[in-house]
Amino acid sequence: MRAIVDRLSLRLDNKGSVARDHLANERTYLAWVRTSLSLVTVGVAIRQLYRVSVDLGQDGQDRDPLAGRVLGFAFVALGMAFVFVGLYRYFRSQLLMTQGRFPVSRAMVGACAAATLALLGGLLASMVTSGQ
Repeated sequence: MRAIVDRLSLRLDNKGSVARDHLANERTYLAWVRTSLSLVTVGVAIRQLYRVSVDLGQDGQDRDPLAGRVLGFAFVALGMAFVFVGLYRYFRSQLLMTQGRFPVSRAMVGACAAATLALLGGLLASMVTSGQ
């Protein structure tokens, strides 16, 4: 097992802020994972709330269970994508830091923010149109 870990691990001289930078990179990756887990949780909650709403909806309101499925699936899919974005960013940052450079990922963060805002907008529109 140690041989596998040694092959996959990157060993660097701890000069200056090398260790601090790499530990910060790991914390950033874990933040991406936490964000993805939050999005997945929201997706599951939306799916369940729409399901319960349809099951209990005897007050004459028109509730669309498909909207809950689509929104729930979209949040879960975005959460899964965030894991891959975080993983890509982690290894790219690690590689560039070993070369003395640091990647600024404005486009990636902007795309993730836009996708999240689009889903939240869809959720808001769904809530407004269903009267909930």
